[in-house]
Amino acid sequence: MITPNTKSPRIFFGWWVIFGGLVGMGLNTALNYHGLNVFVRPLADGFGVSVAAIAALISFGRIEGAFFGPIEGYLVDKLGPRTLMFVGIPLMGLGFILASFAPNFPIFCVIFLIGINLGSSIGLMSSITTAVANWWHRHRGRAFGVMWLGLSIGAATVPLTNALTESLGWRGAFRIMGLAVMIIGLPIATLMRHKPEQYGMLPDGDPPTNPTKESSTSITTQTAPPELTVWEAIKTSAFWYFAIAVSIRIGVTSAVGINSFLLVESLGGTTAQAGSLFVIHGICSAPGRLFLSWAGDVINKSLIMAGSLVLLGICLLFIARATSFNELIIFWVPFALAWGGLSSLPQSLRADLFGREHYATIQGAMSPIHSAFTLVTPIMAAWMFESYGSYELPFTILAISAFFGGFLILLAKPPVKPPETPKL
Repeated sequence: MITPNTKSPRIFFGWWVIFGGLVGMGLNTALNYHGLNVFVRPLADGFGVSVAAIAALISFGRIEGAFFGPIEGYLVDKLGPRTLMFVGIPLMGLGFILASFAPNFPIFCVIFLIGINLGSSIGLMSSITTAVANWWHRHRGRAFGVMWLGLSIGAATVPLTNALTESLGWRGAFRIMGLAVMIIGLPIATLMRHKPEQYGMLPDGDPPTNPTKESSTSITTQTAPPELTVWEAIKTSAFWYFAIAVSIRIGVTSAVGINSFLLVESLGGTTAQAGSLFVIHGICSAPGRLFLSWAGDVINKSLIMAGSLVLLGICLLFIARATSFNELIIFWVPFALAWGGLSSLPQSLRADLFGREHYATIQGAMSPIHSAFTLVTPIMAAWMFESYGSYELPFTILAISAFFGGFLILLAKPPVKPPETPKL
């Protein structure tokens, strides 16, 4: 039941949720997701292991969701995003600091997985996306588009992470990063709220006192997606088509991101040039995140995702055959554009397909599938590169996978909620 607010805020609080999410996602991208790509070679050299071993560690860290994702999703839906953020953000920050003192690779791996990755997952990713999905309905696509601009901003700061590493070493950089997580992340956690109904509001800022207004997002049987439980969702074909298609995208972009510094190195480039790829990514992915997500509010999101996956695959075929850094740049621009759109569109499409009541739990249920692809693809690409001295074969395989993902997403049709069993 909605208790109307006697005072209507000048700025709908959902915008503050988006702003907090933007900063949080930027922080996670700059210091964790893309930022960790800077450390592949320094960590390999520092611990005397292969680059494939470091790629495997980062990939394994990203499959944390296979083990904890379903539990995380349930806890976010049950306790709310803010509570989980106040647990995850300090865990992530301390993880960076403790990892900087690791005396050997096995200890580093344990701290990395339990601290940095687990903290990032529960403190930033799952919590933020759930909050945004709950506060927006009719304009959910553009809300996610704005929030995911944080990834573009974070990607553009990767050269700073690289410069920090070159000046202080990876251990010094990790200590600074750990402090940054807590100094920036904890204030962001204070902005997060679970659902607008708990504060006398409705999604999109529509007035609770006028739910019949045509533009209202008051949940009606005509406009609202079915509110499926996780078990109901798993039983639908849409769940599996959607989960596998998104997993393919995550696997493809994870493999390219983790191997990007080695790719530039194989073309005779420098680490500074490799870092500039992420500046380009940050700039070029932003229009994809914003405008493709915005378009998803008025155009079929599945069609936009399918087209973006096809574009991603085509660009990857050319990237696989690039012979110089300048040639790589040409195809990296549209690749980043498609990548940006594919980062934000699935978040809103998931809510459109299955509802928002159990959003985080359903997202968590998909995590093991995402994680399997995230683990395999970067290791495969790094191993094939070390075996054959080229990324042509692994990137071609990834491109074909992207085409298949585009086909699968078109099969993910909105499911119909099964009828409730009448009570006797």
